[in-house]
Amino acid sequence: MEILSAVVSGFASKFAEVFLGPIRREISYVFNYQSNVEELRTLDKELAYKREMVEQPVIQARRQGDEIYKGVEDWLNNVDDFTEDVVKSITGGEDEAKKRCFKGLCPNLIKRYSLGKKAVTAAKEGADLLGMGNFGTVSFRPTVERTTPVSYTAYEQFDSRMKIFQNIMEVLKDTNVGMIGVYGVNGVGKTTLVKQIAMQVIEDKLFDKVVFVEVTQTPDLQTIQNKLSSDLELEFKQNENVFQRAEKLRQRLKNVKRVLVILDNIWKLLNLDAVGIPFGDVKKERNDDRSRCTVLLTSRNRDVLCNDMNSQKIFLIEVLSYEEAWCLFEKIVGDSAKASDFRVIADEIVRRCGGLPVAIKTIANALKNKRLYVWNDSLERLRNSTSRQIHGMEENVYSSIELSYSFLKSEEEKSMFRLCALRKDGSPIPIDDLMRYGIGLGLFSNVRTSEAARNRVYTLVDNLKASSLLLDGDKDEVKLHDIIYAVAVSIARDEFMFNIQSKDELKDKTQKDSIAISLPNRDIDELPERLECPKLSLFLLFAKYDSSLKIPDLFFEGMNELRVVHFTRTCFLSLPSSLVCLINLRTLSLEGCQVGDVAIVGQLKKLEILSFRNSDIQQLPREIGQLVQLRQLDLRNCRRLQAIAPNVISKLSRLEELYMGDSFSQWEKVEGGSNASLVELKGLSKLTTLEIHIRDARIMPQDLISMKLEIFRMFIGNVVDWYHKFERSRLVKLDKLEKNILLGQGMKMFLKRTEDLYLHDLKGFQNVVHELDDGEVFSELKHLHVEHSYEILHIVSSIGQVCCKVFLLLESLSLCRLFNLEKICHNRLHEDESFSNLRIIKVGECDKLRHLFSFSMAKNLLQLQKISVFDCKSLEIIVGKC
Repeated sequence: MEILSAVVSGFASKFAEVFLGPIRREISYVFNYQSNVEELRTLDKELAYKREMVEQPVIQARRQGDEIYKGVEDWLNNVDDFTEDVVKSITGGEDEAKKRCFKGLCPNLIKRYSLGKKAVTAAKEGADLLGMGNFGTVSFRPTVERTTPVSYTAYEQFDSRMKIFQNIMEVLKDTNVGMIGVYGVNGVGKTTLVKQIAMQVIEDKLFDKVVFVEVTQTPDLQTIQNKLSSDLELEFKQNENVFQRAEKLRQRLKNVKRVLVILDNIWKLLNLDAVGIPFGDVKKERNDDRSRCTVLLTSRNRDVLCNDMNSQKIFLIEVLSYEEAWCLFEKIVGDSAKASDFRVIADEIVRRCGGLPVAIKTIANALKNKRLYVWNDSLERLRNSTSRQIHGMEENVYSSIELSYSFLKSEEEKSMFRLCALRKDGSPIPIDDLMRYGIGLGLFSNVRTSEAARNRVYTLVDNLKASSLLLDGDKDEVKLHDIIYAVAVSIARDEFMFNIQSKDELKDKTQKDSIAISLPNRDIDELPERLECPKLSLFLLFAKYDSSLKIPDLFFEGMNELRVVHFTRTCFLSLPSSLVCLINLRTLSLEGCQVGDVAIVGQLKKLEILSFRNSDIQQLPREIGQLVQLRQLDLRNCRRLQAIAPNVISKLSRLEELYMGDSFSQWEKVEGGSNASLVELKGLSKLTTLEIHIRDARIMPQDLISMKLEIFRMFIGNVVDWYHKFERSRLVKLDKLEKNILLGQGMKMFLKRTEDLYLHDLKGFQNVVHELDDGEVFSELKHLHVEHSYEILHIVSSIGQVCCKVFLLLESLSLCRLFNLEKICHNRLHEDESFSNLRIIKVGECDKLRHLFSFSMAKNLLQLQKISVFDCKSLEIIVGKC
């Protein structure tokens, strides 16, 4: 009986599980539909939180120029699709399910059942998405491929250089040699040699990575670490100290299979371990004998390489032989050197250059295309030179560089050269800084606008480069060779312009006749209570990253002639009260500074340039509106700036350049609020450059473009990925904007003048051309980027008419994640000009695209250089029918 009972019980249980379970589940969809929908809402919130946690690192990574893993981007897109398409359709149907049928006598069981079941199914899908959103890292740094060919011209023409080059390359193949040194007198060509080696080892695949750092006479560990991290694509956090950075660098270098670290211009012992260079312990920690970290050093001093740095192999670069020096000189000056009248003079000049390439180049460029009497005069001046000798530099080298300086055509060029001497040795010099100093000092004749001053500075810089007195730096920067830098500092000192090395020198060497004083990243922890320099016109202070330097309250008393003040990385609890004494101040830069109340700046009535770039300023007070002479206001990267007093901007009627990128964006919709409004910009009739972020396109005045802007960088919408290295062009980024909001007349006029256009997640658009540009076909556009805009069907399309002359100047076209894009060009193009300048096209994740180019479009692509296509599922051919 018990057995029978157990059998019956088990059968009943199984019956209930197999047959009744599904019935019970189906019925629950009807009665639990509300709780099912509520659970889906809760899950959707959790997904939103998780999405934000993933999206923020993605935004930061894009700021750094990193590539985002495809799995991460797909997950973010899937979450968006889930929320927009699935969740909203279900939660939006709840009101309909609540309605009753049969004249309100009976609940609508069918709709409740459907809604409850959809909510349960969607919840399972959402839970899966939630579980997939745990990413350890979201991005990677793309490999930078060098495309420029290696050139050996500089070494092929000099046997002495080519032999050393080949010998060093052979040693670099030896895995038992970890540190190599190159030494020679200043200006002999050590840096040029190791840079050539850096290119060659990558070409020969001896090393997987090469990093290059100029150390300079006064090495700063943090600066060296920053350069290493840049080359290694490693990012430091702001609050990390040098020890934490060193550990990060050490681990990064150990993870590179074969790395060559070049440390240029070592003056004394440099603690590699303190920097984070794992010399000596990399190979033994790995099993692969090919894995190693090799260090290549250059120095003027053999003992530094041998005794201090323990180099295993060292190489001496000697000065050029007379024959090599003559060839270099003749190559620069041309046929003049061969003429009989010039030959004897040229011979002595070359000999006086001492075989140093830097001296030969500077004087040869100075004499190029000059008449015989100029050559005679130059030689006489070299013979009779009484120039001071700088430690470690031959007097004839100093004389040759000084002579090149004297040959500069204008006082403006000489002034620009002396200004370069006020920066730190080896550091890059931003050309915009030179422009702002020049405006403040009144150096430029017949220059009335900021843009004209900028053009003048670029011209002067080009002239100095042509004279071999300046070198190219990174974009919009220049540098001085260390020999020329030493001579420039000496020349500037003769003009009472002092580059101060220490606190004692600040007291002892500056004089009451000083006209310029610079303290560039020196170990100065205290300034005098007053600096008694009544003739001073320029004062620069570049504090170190961890500096605790304070500016005394009375520091500026008695400096009534001061016209330029530039502070960097300085902490101001409050600005010195003596700042009001600077009644003639034209340029004030407080960049990367900690500042509080800046209202006192409003009393500097002659101020023309004001910069708070990279500072932590939180409020721009109404007193700034008193600066009616202001021509440039720079608020870039002031991320804590939340308040600008109303009508401050509108009062700056002479403003020519306004920079607010990655900064203030809390614009009021109308005037009269607690913050500034965009309407204030309309009164700036002289404004030619504008960089701005507008979160709400609806508050943008329709006639804002009536201003004659020559340069603008405008971000509209929820754009957060500011990229800081812009060309000086006209750029617009549009993000998450709807068609009915975007297409006001003011925006259309902006787009007609735009050169770079970024379109992201636009709503309500099916065709880019004719919907965005109203038939004007982007006549000035050079670069177009369209992504994440799911409704777009065509880039070029017009209903009932033939499209012609589209994108006449377009050079690059990028189309990504346009999942419904069917064609790039929907119309037949008859005009030869359309797309005729297109060089690069990139298309990715456009799933409905079957071909890239129509026949009418393809015939115009004579300039096309690169096509990149990825993850386009339906793409069949490159060229197809329209």
